[in-house]
Amino acid sequence: MFFNPQPLFVIVGYPNSGKRKLLQEIFARKNFFPLKDPFTPAVFPEKKFVVINKTNHDYVPEILCTHVSQVMRRHALSSAAFMLMLSLILDGGRHDARSVVQYLEASGFLVHYLVLAGSWEDKRMVPEEALEPLRAKIRHGRIHYFDRLVTRSPLRFAQRTEEVVAVIREVLAGGRR
Repeated sequence: MFFNPQPLFVIVGYPNSGKRKLLQEIFARKNFFPLKDPFTPAVFPEKKFVVINKTNHDYVPEILCTHVSQVMRRHALSSAAFMLMLSLILDGGRHDARSVVQYLEASGFLVHYLVLAGSWEDKRMVPEEALEPLRAKIRHGRIHYFDRLVTRSPLRFAQRTEEVVAVIREVLAGGRR
């Protein structure tokens, strides 16, 4: 594809784990228009972002990857960071995440997988060993694992959001995180 030194952040979690809610909290908005101009969020005032508010849970990987490709091509020359979501579905079925990870790894972006271990909906957790199939597909990306249990706790959700924002800030500042 191409090389873009801008980071690509991928919020990873089980379906219904709060990925979309996290996006909305970080960027203080509910609607994202990835084919329009990148926007500058209040939380990262020195960086423009393009947010893709779709996931492989809602769309089959081929359709999701086509959409991501269109958005990336549209903003290829911008200095914007990208953010999208990935449902941790590794069952070999129609919505399996591995082909999306393979596509993202070949995209030329610096990919940071922000794994939300604790679910918003229930007490289900993503154990580190469940990430092995994901790790097997990652060649250049980095996994950031957030193990805070947040089940319907606004306080714990806010704390995890702060942790995720801190990692994003460090990456944007050029940290090795």
